[in-house]
Amino acid sequence: METWTVHQLSLSSRHLADEATISDLKMYASRLKRRKLPVIFTLKHLSKISGVDYTFLRRTVERRREFSNYKMFAIKKRSGGRRHIHSLTEQLLQVQRFINSEILKYVDVSDVSYAFSREGGIRNCATQHCGARWILKFDLENFFYSVTETDVYYVFISLGYRPLLAFEMARICTTLRLPNHLKYLLKGPEKFDRAKKQKLYQIPKRGYTYGKPELTLSDLEALMQGRPLEYKRDFQPSPLGVLPQGAPTSPMLSNLVARKLDEKLIEYSDSNYLVYTRYADDLVFSSSDLNFDPKNIAKIQRDIAKIIKESGYRVNSSKTRVAGPGARKMVLGLLVDGNTPRLSKDMVKRIDRHLYSIEKYGISAVSDYNGFDSVYGFYNHLSGLIAFTKDVDIKRWKSFHERFRNISTPR
Repeated sequence: METWTVHQLSLSSRHLADEATISDLKMYASRLKRRKLPVIFTLKHLSKISGVDYTFLRRTVERRREFSNYKMFAIKKRSGGRRHIHSLTEQLLQVQRFINSEILKYVDVSDVSYAFSREGGIRNCATQHCGARWILKFDLENFFYSVTETDVYYVFISLGYRPLLAFEMARICTTLRLPNHLKYLLKGPEKFDRAKKQKLYQIPKRGYTYGKPELTLSDLEALMQGRPLEYKRDFQPSPLGVLPQGAPTSPMLSNLVARKLDEKLIEYSDSNYLVYTRYADDLVFSSSDLNFDPKNIAKIQRDIAKIIKESGYRVNSSKTRVAGPGARKMVLGLLVDGNTPRLSKDMVKRIDRHLYSIEKYGISAVSDYNGFDSVYGFYNHLSGLIAFTKDVDIKRWKSFHERFRNISTPR
């Protein structure tokens, strides 16, 4: 990362711009520095500090590299169907890792959000519901694909980045490439913003600005060469990109966008004496109230579903669950009927069975038997299951991990 002060910026730019412009740049840099965020002025500046080619970034922003930037593969979901994962090209992976590690990881998420955060984790999330008499579970359908580039744009705006750069980073972190059966999720700008803010988010056809002109690196170069500044205002309609599943920036961006949903559900939960947590797209509500009236369950489900819909998400009704007194209570695959979360016997047997079968028949045969489209997808699936046990049962994780290490990584 670059190291410089706001005063050094002022001195070095005096011969490039007038005092008003320099003061604006100083204020912009100061706000970001106070928040411990990297100061980024333009796309070219982002290119320089991330080490990624500018032309590559520009073409990515212009949506000219969708098919070369991403490859997709599907993995089988335990609940049925396929989950489509985006694999990023090396340069896109590099710039997204920069954005994630230098910007997003420093932003606080909602207190009830436990996925992809420093103080989170499956165990901590499940712990909040230990001892509950009633548990209600909801699942958000197509969670990442419900977050559009407009949502991401407003995240970067809220952090203090200038509109043009916020637009460019939103484009870098989203994609139009989806499986054919999910392309209906790509919305047009005119259909998206219920608050009628879409005029604040217009898609440049060419050029480097929209709305109120702002100084860019191209402007500075023009001033140095004595050329006048020309701002282009040509726009064209374009579908809004969505978060790719598997990209480094998608988890934290989805968390930050979901803050508004969390705030509404926290308010509802508090008024109904419920405990609420969210782990990515898994929403759990619980109650230990001895006077909890089961007749209220249907109303609570309707109320929560309405809040979710009004926040721009959809409930996967096939995964909605209610567990009352006497029923087995699980949260994120962990049993929460005691004082602390614990692994279920089914989970332990499932991982052990996979490892035993691989040791005896080989990973390719076991992958085919379990209906996976690729050996690599099955390998990642098993790796995730084993990682899941680490936070809950370290002794069992060590045993599983040692056996997993003997499996060659598929190519």
